Amino acid sequence: MNRLVRRLAPPVLCRAIPARPASLAFARRSLATQSGPGSHTNLDTTISNFPTAHDLDPSNKSDYDKYVTYWRKHFQSVEDEFELERGLNHIFSTDWVPSLDVISDALKAARHQNSFATAVRTIEALKSKTHSEKQYKQYIENLKPLMTELGIVEKEDLGAFEHVREKRWWME
Repeated sequence: MNRLVRRLAPPVLCRAIPARPASLAFARRSLATQSGPGSHTNLDTTISNFPTAHDLDPSNKSDYDKYVTYWRKHFQSVEDEFELERGLNHIFSTDWVPSLDVISDALKAARHQNSFATAVRTIEALKSKTHSEKQYKQYIENLKPLMTELGIVEKEDLGAFEHVREKRWWME
């Protein structure tokens, strides 16, 4: 039957039909042109097309400045906790230790979202990201006024808690 249709049908009908309409292909192409970690947000157009941190050269000062500017704008315009944590995952996944400005904006965003736990975890992540205890202490010294203003403490200052489990009849 297929051979018969090929013989009788004009050659135009025998060509493959595209799986997607042209409008979807255009939409996919326009999405692919947007890049950078936050390309779907309403940031400035010069920053929204910013490459990811893996494309940057840490030894280049202008790259580092662009990176800091991008993430400061991101944390200043965060609208929900998902975007805040996504940004924190990005900045702590790179090889660079985040700048003091980026960390302070991230802490402000965490408190703006009323997420005390995220703020404390940000300080904890900073501790593991810094190269030495001395560098971490310098960060904390500079962040101490902001942390006091926002009511954020280090994890160690929270104290130790005993885990209390409810006794159940099958556990006795």
